[in-house]
Amino acid sequence: MLVPIEKKGYDPFIDYLKGVCILFVVLTHCLPLQEYMLFSLWGAQAVPLFLLLQVFHAYKRGVNHISLSYDFKKLFHRIFKPFILLIVIQLILLIFLKQHSLITTIKSIILSGGIGPGSYYVWIYVQFFLILPLVAVAIQRIRGGYLLLIFIFVSVLFEVVFAYIHIPASLYRLLAIRYLFLIYLGYMWVIRGIEINKKTVILSFISIFFILIFEYTDINLEPLFFYNDWAIFHWICYFYVAYLFVYLLYKVYQQLGGYLKSWFSIIGKYSYEIFLLQMFVFTFFPSYECMDFIGNIYLAVLIKIVLTTSLSIYPVLLYKRYIAPKLKLNNNV
Repeated sequence: MLVPIEKKGYDPFIDYLKGVCILFVVLTHCLPLQEYMLFSLWGAQAVPLFLLLQVFHAYKRGVNHISLSYDFKKLFHRIFKPFILLIVIQLILLIFLKQHSLITTIKSIILSGGIGPGSYYVWIYVQFFLILPLVAVAIQRIRGGYLLLIFIFVSVLFEVVFAYIHIPASLYRLLAIRYLFLIYLGYMWVIRGIEINKKTVILSFISIFFILIFEYTDINLEPLFFYNDWAIFHWICYFYVAYLFVYLLYKVYQQLGGYLKSWFSIIGKYSYEIFLLQMFVFTFFPSYECMDFIGNIYLAVLIKIVLTTSLSIYPVLLYKRYIAPKLKLNNNV
């Protein structure tokens, strides 16, 4: 069977997937004890799924239609401009409210790619933006199973190289190389659809097996798989997120009521804005030490989950629903 995904026109299922992903991103940064809830099999798959959707959007009209003339203006205004604005605001607040050192904070921003959890994703997105047209040119010249073999070879080659040179974690965090195999899988979405058959299910279970090995054991499989802090992000793990995981999310989507479908689609539509806001929220939200007055650690954890999730999502929805239309109307007057 095929999980339906539209290559033409608007597809609410895609916005739903983005909505699920951004909710998982927020939960990644506030849920405790994730190892006990198999978080690696659902919440931790948000970034790979986001990147699969990026590949699908880039290639859905066909690799021969993607242009090598990059729209850097659109990239700046859509991605970098709000990101830079956020960093400037955070920097000012950290210096004047929290008395952080300007030099130390700037060094930290350079090394981590931003301020707040998930800042690396912006740089991964930009690298995919630059890589996808180049890969499209190569794909047009490669046919059949050779494409899969080439992607596996390149992915394994990088794993081996990184295993031997032991690339610094701070640099590896900002590189898109660990996600390259997703380009092949996203391209398969375009030309074959999201196929759920015996082969893709078996490959998905192979991925699950390796995800559990990487996440819950200390087995070192170098040099075939680079042993690092990003334990579950290897090419062998991505068949699951591209097929079985999306299928499970689709079955959930079918069971949701109209309100929840609409809610997930809306937060999916504004997922980048929510992503930026959650970076701000988790940067400045009080630590558990500052919440001692609550007197109960379990209640404190629950309050943090509810507040950080709400503060990351609902201000964006309120702004888009009530403030942005008024600003647009005033500008047109």
